[in-house]
Amino acid sequence: MKISLEEIISLVVKEVITELARKGIQVDGEINSFSKADTTKQKIKLDLKEYKTPLLTEARILELDSEVAEIEVPVKTIVTPSAQDLIRKRNIIITKK
Repeated sequence: MKISLEEIISLVVKEVITELARKGIQVDGEINSFSKADTTKQKIKLDLKEYKTPLLTEARILELDSEVAEIEVPVKTIVTPSAQDLIRKRNIIITKK
């Protein structure tokens, strides 16, 4: 069995919130936002070999499936500010390899 770090975090947070609720401690926020292990999320590797200097733009992010949770790009990839904003908004992890 293989489990991702995100799934472990979701499971631990759910258990902690449940235990706090049993002890009568109220937690601000929605339990549902932490209780799901994101097994539907995808990891993709973008092929940017055609570019002398790889560039990750907002337009490229918008082309991706909404279920993409992690993107692997070449080490020297430049991420535009608007792409960074969208990456933060969608909670996407960028891995440079």
